[in-house]
Amino acid sequence: MARLILLFLLVSCAWQNPMKSIKTDIENFEALSPSQFKTYKTKSRSMRLAWNGNPQKRPLLFVHGSPGSWEAWAAFLQNPQLVEEFHLIAIDRPGFGGSGKGQAELSLSQQADDVVEALQFNSSGLPAILVGHSFGGPVIAQMAVNHPSKVAGLVFVASSVDPELEVVEWYQHVGTWWPFRALLPSDLRVCNEEIYTLKPHLETLRTKMSLITVPVMIIHGDKDSLVPVENVSFLQKTLSPGLIKGAHILQGMNHFIPWKSPTSILDSIESLRLSLK
Repeated sequence: MARLILLFLLVSCAWQNPMKSIKTDIENFEALSPSQFKTYKTKSRSMRLAWNGNPQKRPLLFVHGSPGSWEAWAAFLQNPQLVEEFHLIAIDRPGFGGSGKGQAELSLSQQADDVVEALQFNSSGLPAILVGHSFGGPVIAQMAVNHPSKVAGLVFVASSVDPELEVVEWYQHVGTWWPFRALLPSDLRVCNEEIYTLKPHLETLRTKMSLITVPVMIIHGDKDSLVPVENVSFLQKTLSPGLIKGAHILQGMNHFIPWKSPTSILDSIESLRLSLK
């Protein structure tokens, strides 16, 4: 029974892309220099980030899904064009990697506050472009609500933002019970905890979406079985008119856009960069 629940939870959580190994990307980045990693403290925990590029240029901050870590963005951190144009930052979200591994942060607003403090290492004085994949989508939306002066644009990648599309499955309920909860690996347990409690936080966020005033790009796959493509329609209906500069539904694409279609993300980042000049 425990193995069955584990299998279901693996499917329900947006696990690191199973279709392409990013081990080489990670190793290449880690070989650059130990100084490419920084830690900082918030009110609730210690946080870790990986960075590259020029801290005197506009920050480009990547926020991973659930579960995950900065490693999801290892290839982007080494992209020559991005390194030339931006101060690149990839965060470990609260509860993952070096940001209090195993200690979930269930408040979407607190997650946004913890992540935005990564921008303290940027010296450009410019607001950031934020890229959020899956669970990272609502986090960057909340950052734009909580800290509007620090945000210049948003790229939503396969993002779970519509509370009406958040359905808690039976195995997710069971995953919160002892002893099943104790049997789960820490990343999977945190994943289940934060997805299990996400809906009410999305309902609160929905009431504040009108506070977002920056340009937005949206990317989603029409074959995404983890986060429904209908989330695109939600963003189109709830964001203020004129903010969405592009909404791209990728035909035949699943949830793992950062690994299977990185160019779609790079193109969206470039569109925002040019619009902000």
